[in-house]
Amino acid sequence: MGNRLQIARCCEPLNRRSDLDCKVLNFARTYNTTTHRRLRVNPRLLNDRFAQRSAWEHRSFPFFEDAWRDLRFALRSLAKVPSFAAIAVLVIAVGIGANTAVFSVINTVLLRPLSYPDPHSLVILMNTGPQGSFPGANVPKFNIWHQQTRIFDAVAGFDQAGAGLNLTGGNDPEQLQAVHVTGDYFRLFGAPILTGRTFTAAEDSPNGGRVAVLSYGLWKRRFGGKSDIVGSNLQLDGQPYLVVGVIGPNFVTETPADLWLPYQFDLNSRDMAHYFQVAARLKPRVTLQMADAELKLAADQFRGTYPGALGPTAGFTAVRLQEVMVGDTRLSLLVLLGAVTFVLLIACANVANLLLIRATARQREIATRSALGAGRGHIIRQLLTESLAISLVGGFFGLITGFIGVRLLLAISPGGIPRIGHDGSAVSLDLNVLLFTLGVSILTGILFGLFPAISSSRVNLAMALKESSSQAGVGFRTGKVRSLLVISEVALALILVVGAGLLIRT
Repeated sequence: MGNRLQIARCCEPLNRRSDLDCKVLNFARTYNTTTHRRLRVNPRLLNDRFAQRSAWEHRSFPFFEDAWRDLRFALRSLAKVPSFAAIAVLVIAVGIGANTAVFSVINTVLLRPLSYPDPHSLVILMNTGPQGSFPGANVPKFNIWHQQTRIFDAVAGFDQAGAGLNLTGGNDPEQLQAVHVTGDYFRLFGAPILTGRTFTAAEDSPNGGRVAVLSYGLWKRRFGGKSDIVGSNLQLDGQPYLVVGVIGPNFVTETPADLWLPYQFDLNSRDMAHYFQVAARLKPRVTLQMADAELKLAADQFRGTYPGALGPTAGFTAVRLQEVMVGDTRLSLLVLLGAVTFVLLIACANVANLLLIRATARQREIATRSALGAGRGHIIRQLLTESLAISLVGGFFGLITGFIGVRLLLAISPGGIPRIGHDGSAVSLDLNVLLFTLGVSILTGILFGLFPAISSSRVNLAMALKESSSQAGVGFRTGKVRSLLVISEVALALILVVGAGLLIRT
């Protein structure tokens, strides 16, 4: 232990020993404490402390240094073959771009939570029967669902399709999209009130008067954001409507709405026509199973009150709002994701073939490096770094391709994709998409680069050093692997063609 200071000084370059001596003197002179007195009494402790400080100052991180060195070597190596690098990056960019485009839509439709407060508690109340469940409600059903206060915080009816009303009274008549709702609609969905208020219970009852709540877009576009809009009248289809409030800009509904009007139900009505939907918010700690159990009792109560209106095998159920909004689109998007995954696998097989071809031209180089002492693991690591460099650059261009591909995908889609907005503006490249692209890029680089790297590291030094790189042939093992890759590409392409044909037929 007492010789560590001398060893540390001997290991230092000559031009730094004077600096170390100064540090020792400063260390011994500046500390006028109990610790300093202990160090003066015990020189070995001084040597230990100084050796620790010297080791910390000259610390190194071999893993990061090796990774940085391998990356620089990979970039220099790829720069020598720009045509190969460009083709490989292009192939990977197409595969990653297709996956990024589809995942962007999936992220918006399936993964991104609804924009309402506590969206997990929002449900759609539906009817059940032998053929499955379906939405739709009439006034008697709404009335009995509205009474289920043990499980629901709020229940509201709304018109899913909306109605077109003509706004007149100005220079330019305009057709507006009006959505009829019940009084609790805005509280249920957490609509922010910019100015004014929403409907009162009296206004939501029969003969409650003609009142309207404006959307932020209509208020800004048609009325220039006038602060005195509340209390003024609108002419809708020739009838005056009193404006009672304006909803804030961040309230987005699946059905685009310019304004909302009250339904004004007569809760004593026995009309069984289904012409609206009903949403509800579960109370805290109420599960779907608990809600379904209560709705089963409500169905029995409905049968007793309205004989013959509900069959013996029919009933009520609650389904998450997001599930209802997504519907069958989930399956279609997952099938599409599977298709572009096959495209990415074909791209990986193509690039793996290119790497195997390039490996035959590098046998002499790899053999020379191995003869000079490079271990097989080191060679595999360097070759795999080249593959990762290709995939990461391909991922960058794939992100750009994906952004363009999203617009193309939405342009050729049949329409009706929920949650993307009427113009697809809700689909964006957010953090989830960036992380997905990064993860796919890394996984892709390992997928198409690992086997060529392992295969290339198996070299016969004597044979490889005797042959020139132009004479080096493809070994039996490499040729067999390349044949298998070609067969896999054809098989994947065949699956894609058959799948596309089945989708077109259905």
